[in-house]
Amino acid sequence: MSQTDSLVKPDMLAVLERTHFANTAHNFLLPVIEAISNALHSIEEKFQEQGPSKGEIQVIFYEPSDTEKFKVKVTDNGVGLTPDNFKSFKTPFSGHKLKRKGRGFGRFVSFKVFDSIVYSSRYFDAPHLRWRSFRFDLSNDNEFIFTDNHDSFPDTGASVTLTLPREEWFEQIEQLSEDIVSSEISGEFLPHFLYGWLPSIVINYGNSELFNLRDRFKSIFVQADSGSVDCVIDGVKEKVDFSIARIPKTTAYKTHCLLFSASDRIVGSPRDLSNKIGQPHFVNENDEKYIIVVVVRSEAFDRRLDDSRARINIPASVVEEIVSRVSEKIEALEKVQIRKIKKEQELDLEGALRENPILRAGLRGRTIAEYVAGKPNIWKAEQFISDLAIMRFRDTEDLSKAIAAAAANPDNYVANLREIAGKLDQSKKDALAEYVLHRKSVIELVEAARKFKTEGGRAPEDEIHELVFRRFGDSTTVQYFQHNLWLIDDALAFLPYVSSDRTFHGSRRKKGDKVADLVFFDDSLVLGDDQGHTVVIVEFKRPSRDDYRYGDEKTDPVRQVINTFKQATAAGGITKTDGSHQSFTAATRRFGFIVADLTPSLVGVLKDNDFKNDWDPRVFFRFRDNEQVYIQCFGYDYMVETAKKRNQAFFRVLFGE
Repeated sequence: MSQTDSLVKPDMLAVLERTHFANTAHNFLLPVIEAISNALHSIEEKFQEQGPSKGEIQVIFYEPSDTEKFKVKVTDNGVGLTPDNFKSFKTPFSGHKLKRKGRGFGRFVSFKVFDSIVYSSRYFDAPHLRWRSFRFDLSNDNEFIFTDNHDSFPDTGASVTLTLPREEWFEQIEQLSEDIVSSEISGEFLPHFLYGWLPSIVINYGNSELFNLRDRFKSIFVQADSGSVDCVIDGVKEKVDFSIARIPKTTAYKTHCLLFSASDRIVGSPRDLSNKIGQPHFVNENDEKYIIVVVVRSEAFDRRLDDSRARINIPASVVEEIVSRVSEKIEALEKVQIRKIKKEQELDLEGALRENPILRAGLRGRTIAEYVAGKPNIWKAEQFISDLAIMRFRDTEDLSKAIAAAAANPDNYVANLREIAGKLDQSKKDALAEYVLHRKSVIELVEAARKFKTEGGRAPEDEIHELVFRRFGDSTTVQYFQHNLWLIDDALAFLPYVSSDRTFHGSRRKKGDKVADLVFFDDSLVLGDDQGHTVVIVEFKRPSRDDYRYGDEKTDPVRQVINTFKQATAAGGITKTDGSHQSFTAATRRFGFIVADLTPSLVGVLKDNDFKNDWDPRVFFRFRDNEQVYIQCFGYDYMVETAKKRNQAFFRVLFGE
């Protein structure tokens, strides 16, 4: 006869101990929010489609300003704790809750905030109405301590009373207000309202007047459109429903935003749509400011919601696709407002082109309105000018291909370039000449900066850094023709994201922070590997510096580069100047550049780090296996010389040098 055994129930106290729970107003109210969510499920089970009209939930905050007497009670008129529901209640992570889009973990979260939790319920157990009341205590071997103290219910229903808040939450209680309670609870259950399934939820905060959450929603949110879009997640076509509402601009809702809903709850922070739509808010015909709020939901989100209900596990690219598709719906809905934005853009561009008429060639025969129509709504005059300049300086794909073909034949490079230049029309030739002249001037400035002396010392490396790429900025604020990354390597100039002299968290420098001179990121390698990511770090050192020492992070630039890569990996990415996050945790290629004069002490440090210079004595290099990073070190003279060589053919053709 074979033996059998059974599963041991999970140690929920240990699970809670390992659950991160930040001390915020939202997390303090999370047990209340979970109780309301359970009440909604109970009402849906009892009334089905009539739940919005017949369901009732009451939330009462007692003594909200007294940390010792603080108490919250949530009562509903749902089915109550029936035998099946109570069995599910006793089962952590139950399948019963999963069927109702829950996780079966919410009731346990209450113990992160409160020390006393009491349930009371009246339920139908054919053919009788029965009572069930108990104190729920995880620290007790028998977690359910039943009592005869029953709440009064006209029919079936349940209540949960939360008391004895833990001391670490006292500060949140002292700062709590009706506005905070209303905002936090409203934000969680907005999807129910927008999708037409929200029963009466009456909230009483201390001695304040009762307010009905549904009525408050009705007075603010006016649904303007709804529908669905398709997207592909993990290779599967999924349906995403959306609901668009217009609401007055308030302190709680300041900008157009998109909210992700999973298991009928808002997940994560609102996604700002200003960069997509072009303005943070609209103004109607009565001169009133209003914003667009969109809620999106999908069964695919429900399946990918993590146990903490804090994150939906979908790729960032899918999120961006959903944001773009929904933004298109908003633009179609708000045609009058979008037309205002486009008209302002047209006027801005017209003014800019009056000052820079040579850039009209970049329009390529289109009207300003036609050109602006295809560009982002957020663009200002400087973005349009930069875009037109790029099109003008890299005017046609045929020209790029022709130059590339010429480069493949070094023996006839100059002759081929002269032939290409001869075929250009005058406006394109002028544009190319302007760009090449700009490069020539920059090289001369770098040479001058290296030679400039003040009080017997060289100019700091910051001067050259500023010429290469503006310090304390990134690609979000610095446009293509505002930097000179080609001085180091032409390929770097086209990488999609660059950060200059900034911390990885984007804020002011803190103790222990690594601040790289330049950090580059590309989601597909310049070398053609579209499955890989590239991170490049560049360190500039003071010209003529000769006090380097091996192994000391302050004086060993190799160690500095390696440690910066380590901190970049630990940070998982970098925060851009606009507040968004650029992730590069999956970087498959790492390159480091050290630009510093090859003084005796630096050469000694490089050799101690096993760097080689056998193919060119002016360039030291090494691939470090442990860190999977390739590092090159060369001097400012080499950087200037190679930049001259890369541009010399253009100089000879256009300037006769």
